[in-house]
Amino acid sequence: MKSWTCLFVVVFSLFVEVSSFNFGLDLGLSPKYYKKGQKVDLLVNKVESDHTQLPFGYFDLNFVCPASREKKPLHISLGEILRGDRLWESDFKLAFGKDISCARLCDFLAKVPQITFADRLIKQGYVVHWSIDGLPGATTFVSNNKNSKYYAAGFPLGFFEDDISYLYNHFMLVIRYHSEKKHPGMHTIVGFEVYPKSVVDETCPGSSKSYENLALKLPEGKKGKVAKLRIPYTYSVYWREDNSIDYANRWELYYANETHSASTKIHWLSFLNSVVLVSLLTLVVVIILVRINRLDSKNSDSSPNLALTAEIDNAFSKNAAWKNLGGAVTKRPVFPLLLSMLVSSGLQLIIATVGIILSVIIKSQLDYNKARGGEFSNYQGAFSSLALSCFVMSGILPSFFGFVLYKIFNNENLSVQIPPAKAVKLSILFSGFLPCLVLSVMLFFNFFVFAKESSNALPFGSIVILLILFFLIVLPLGLIGGYYGNKLKFNKKSIMFFSEKGKDSPNFVPQVNVSTTAKRALMSVIRNSTIVMLIYGLIPFGIVYVELSFIFNSIWLEKTTFYYMYGFLFLTTLSLIIIVSESTIIGIYISLVIENNPNWQWLSFRIGSSIGLYIYAYSIYYFFSLLNVQDFVSILLYFGYMALVSVLIGIAGGSVAVLTGMVFIKKLLTSTKAD
Repeated sequence: MKSWTCLFVVVFSLFVEVSSFNFGLDLGLSPKYYKKGQKVDLLVNKVESDHTQLPFGYFDLNFVCPASREKKPLHISLGEILRGDRLWESDFKLAFGKDISCARLCDFLAKVPQITFADRLIKQGYVVHWSIDGLPGATTFVSNNKNSKYYAAGFPLGFFEDDISYLYNHFMLVIRYHSEKKHPGMHTIVGFEVYPKSVVDETCPGSSKSYENLALKLPEGKKGKVAKLRIPYTYSVYWREDNSIDYANRWELYYANETHSASTKIHWLSFLNSVVLVSLLTLVVVIILVRINRLDSKNSDSSPNLALTAEIDNAFSKNAAWKNLGGAVTKRPVFPLLLSMLVSSGLQLIIATVGIILSVIIKSQLDYNKARGGEFSNYQGAFSSLALSCFVMSGILPSFFGFVLYKIFNNENLSVQIPPAKAVKLSILFSGFLPCLVLSVMLFFNFFVFAKESSNALPFGSIVILLILFFLIVLPLGLIGGYYGNKLKFNKKSIMFFSEKGKDSPNFVPQVNVSTTAKRALMSVIRNSTIVMLIYGLIPFGIVYVELSFIFNSIWLEKTTFYYMYGFLFLTTLSLIIIVSESTIIGIYISLVIENNPNWQWLSFRIGSSIGLYIYAYSIYYFFSLLNVQDFVSILLYFGYMALVSVLIGIAGGSVAVLTGMVFIKKLLTSTKAD
């Protein structure tokens, strides 16, 4: 096979993914300058809670002031829709630099269902998300030493005490701005703080603390009339010049929380731990490769000694394991089509993931001088859009490499192309497997979310767009990749072949001389696929544990925080790929030497995919130990999506392992001489 052709396909896919983001997607990181008195838009988005996976659009709440007729929803990206965002213009009248001591939005008359709904959301800890100039409305905190403050995106919908809920209905908005010296008379917004209060009447409390809170309970009504609760919504606005913060650093307060420095140290310690683990496994792999190279140098008629230790040398007969190596390990694996589909799909996931991380890192570096704090986490909807685009653009990979692997694993005549009708079916199968899996899971869960009227429910138009992307982009890319993969010429000197001779080789029967109970126990462990997966998945999970915990916290536990350490994530991903590759080499070597088992293909996949089991097990532990989720739909979404993510990571790890196994077996075949 022309290895340069495969390398070109991978590099080209990465280039398309990275360039399509860096040059085709505007994140709005360029500063927007304001003059005194200029209109400033406040956008309302959604409410969400750490205790449930069901966000709601702000104007979908039936107890807030509805939008006036002239206010419209903003056009948002598909990635933002997938996150449950619902951006709307609001009726807040803001003019840059002009304070408002008190303004009324509306007086809302709430009935029993509306009060009940508000009460439930407050007790579930829902927070409100607004934004000005791309900055989330933030709750302000002061560090324990009182030397600094930091922000948490969003503000609570209300509070409750003694089982009575109180709704925040007055909003004191503090907007901080920076005067630009390079642009006289122009200013940039560098902070947006919201201080909500619960007030029983329409009088704005200001800085006073002598006011009565608005309890969510119906007043006593007259006979024959339905009682209603009057909720007065008011706001005040204060503009504060703050030249200690410039536009490039305005996101620092969202990151500089109590645990910021400690978490950075944890990341560095985790990275050092990964380096140590990689170094230890690298040492073992080097020992194995040195022993294999000795085989090539000896070139004798006697069977080479590939034992890891002297005791293992005595555990198997000298001629049984390697005499038929060429014929045994090149036999066709079971379910070659399934293996080809899984490995090619895993390769797509790896390229898409690396493309996403590199795009984020490159974009943040390109925009460092303009908006260092942007670092992409302020536009999580854009992150979802990037992930979707990388996944779609890499659709050419699974069909291209699927054909290559299918021909190799299935012992097809490599010089003859697969007939067009069958080639089209295989192209659709290879390119459509992963998107169909993800779409099916998403649409299945969408029924439950839609029944709850959550903003996470995909609108019909978004579902149509996803289907259009699949049929008009993914499948055509798959057909193109399959066409070139089918036509690709193979070079027998540069690829691991599963030759026709492998089919005719006699069934390979392990001939290990096991003489002691300890050795029998060792053999039983090696032959148990479940134990193998548990053993080989432990070290890769140790590599990703720290980053995994931070990502889990950002997605499931503390949704108002941002995950932004993509440099560490890239290093962790690279370390994981190395660890999986080295574990695969060790696993195959032990399987061949001790057990004399030549069926390395699915063994490699099990070794690589074992990390998925650990991730799902960790998600179960995380749910019961840290999360406080009670409603059925949220529990279903959590375990369902974590199962999907674990499967996808397992497939990606399995593909790395199988490709590594192919290279390692090729090395063995070129170094081992049959009697």
